[in-house]
Amino acid sequence: MSLTGYLSEYSLAEIFDFVQEGNKTGVLSIEPDRGLMRSLSDSYYLSFQGGRIVSVATSDGSRNRGLLKMMEQRRWIPAEQAAGIETQVDLLSQPLGTYLKSRNLVNAEQLTLLFNSQVIAATCKLFEIHHGQFKFDPQVALAFGEMTGLSMAAQEAALLGLRMLKNWQGLAAKLPLPESALQRLSSKPTLRLDTPEFQVWNLALGEMSIVQIAEKLGMTQEKVCQIGFRLSSIGLVQEVAVEPQQPQLDRSKSAPKPICVGGGNAQAPVSASFLSNLMGFLKKKG
Repeated sequence: MSLTGYLSEYSLAEIFDFVQEGNKTGVLSIEPDRGLMRSLSDSYYLSFQGGRIVSVATSDGSRNRGLLKMMEQRRWIPAEQAAGIETQVDLLSQPLGTYLKSRNLVNAEQLTLLFNSQVIAATCKLFEIHHGQFKFDPQVALAFGEMTGLSMAAQEAALLGLRMLKNWQGLAAKLPLPESALQRLSSKPTLRLDTPEFQVWNLALGEMSIVQIAEKLGMTQEKVCQIGFRLSSIGLVQEVAVEPQQPQLDRSKSAPKPICVGGGNAQAPVSASFLSNLMGFLKKKG
């Protein structure tokens, strides 16, 4: 099933969560709004396999050749040899990186460097896009010529992208409210969190508001709201209303003391003679 929409309605983090939770395989295309994002003029194609991101390509003319071009630029593969490999790219039934490694043309360290640049860095940049169209199509064939053979869980990629995000204006309407609380959805984090994220997750018990969490941790409310969105985007917490606390009885306060009308001490013991005289008085009245 394909999924289409606007990034103003569904954030990239929410789309990544959809892909991983559904264990999806397919291609996510992103068309930035050219009027609002002039620095991003290309279309982007993110390939996923089993809920994991495997490649990022653009429509600037290097699609299906971008990875090979990166190897050429680094002079890992001579231009003549790269030209020969290019003719075989469309026939590949395995990732290009895996194929070249099997022929000892590149090594594991080089493939990791390529993946960091082609996928991780590019994905982090895409999280700056809040306006434009997207489409996830599970029917599009994956481009093996753009794959290093490495992959990353979609939610982990989303977490990295949101950590790097500097301008949160485009996501302001999606952030949890300061008066809301955060409630854990798991007994322990499924991804490695940084220190501030773990501190917020540790207090996400549905009891303290974001305002209170910020005061306790010495963070700004804005930062805790952003962390709350990051954690909710990867399925670790959810935004909930703060439950009203029941007033606690002060057990140190004793029950009201009896008052003796006409003065005297209401707690003083009653004498035997007084009781004898009282009984005699009552008998006479009877």
